[in-house]
Amino acid sequence: MHWVTNDGELAEVLPKFEATSTYFIDTEFESNKRGTRLSVIQVGIDEDVFLLDALSLTNLERLAGALLRPKALWVLHAGLQDVALLLDCLAGTTAPRLFDTQLAWALLGPEASVSLSYLQFRVLGLRSMKTHQADDWMRRPLPKAQLQYAAADVEHLPALYSALSERLAEKHRLDVVDEVCREAFAPPEPPSDELTLESFRHAWQLEPPNQAALQFVVRWYNALPRPDKVRVPPPKTLLALVSRLPRSTKDLARIKGVSPQFNGPLANALVQGMSRAAARASSADFIQLDPIPYTTFEDLRLEAWLNYMRAEVSAAVEVAPELAFPTRLLKRAREIVAERGAAHWCESLEGWRRTLLREAVAEYLQRHPAPVASSAT
Repeated sequence: MHWVTNDGELAEVLPKFEATSTYFIDTEFESNKRGTRLSVIQVGIDEDVFLLDALSLTNLERLAGALLRPKALWVLHAGLQDVALLLDCLAGTTAPRLFDTQLAWALLGPEASVSLSYLQFRVLGLRSMKTHQADDWMRRPLPKAQLQYAAADVEHLPALYSALSERLAEKHRLDVVDEVCREAFAPPEPPSDELTLESFRHAWQLEPPNQAALQFVVRWYNALPRPDKVRVPPPKTLLALVSRLPRSTKDLARIKGVSPQFNGPLANALVQGMSRAAARASSADFIQLDPIPYTTFEDLRLEAWLNYMRAEVSAAVEVAPELAFPTRLLKRAREIVAERGAAHWCESLEGWRRTLLREAVAEYLQRHPAPVASSAT
């Protein structure tokens, strides 16, 4: 174990980092309301473990030439925060190849989220205690026992990596680990900023002129550039606007929920557009909206069918359900199955899921045809 606390010591060990391309990595950090602060970086190289003091080292970017090489491989356990912190301190934007032992385990069986100590016992037969997990990692000097605890987090990663790689190779899944890790570590997709009439559950209670104004608001908002959308009041306030139909921007500003910053040409276009749409609506020929059901038995059957599919397909291919079909994917599946049918959703599977899951999904569809969801949803 090497405790590296200054830039001179870092320069001495740098050749070790440059002489290899596989790094067994963990970090210790503190998170609070002010943010996350990195304390220690543990890096295993061959038989050595290097503990880098992130609080005292002033030039960790010197490691980027080695750690961020395209051919480099980072082996970690549950490394989402570790990767983000490392890229930040190395001034990098993209990690090299990744092998997360937690995700590798999820590719081999039903368990998606397991601790390192549990995995070491299941795979290597080792028992360990988390005696310093809650210690203060910001204090200096760090006691020897705490440093040994930090080193132990990467000490057995080489053996774990080797054993898991062998099991993955037997199932022909070793080549998808990096893709699975990159997907898991990617930032979440921003929520859609598009509005639909379904964004306003109580729109059916509006009178025809107000519903016409709401339909204008939906079209108007969706056509705005993103910077302008940020300035527009939220849907709850927009519903209040179309129910009140303010005649001027002054009237608009008096409505609760409208920010003082929402003014000028944007606010004026909204007021005038709502007024014109409401004036053109005629009770005689305007088809009012009906309320959207909160749920239907058809929707309940589709939800149950998807959950059963998730369990059956995951069991058939021996992959953790949370990895094979995360919540966001199930939500998208529900939409596609309801709108276009289950076969279309099966064909839409991409990347490693297309390779690993599509055949099992197709077999499930043959045995269990999808129910039809309510058209109201």
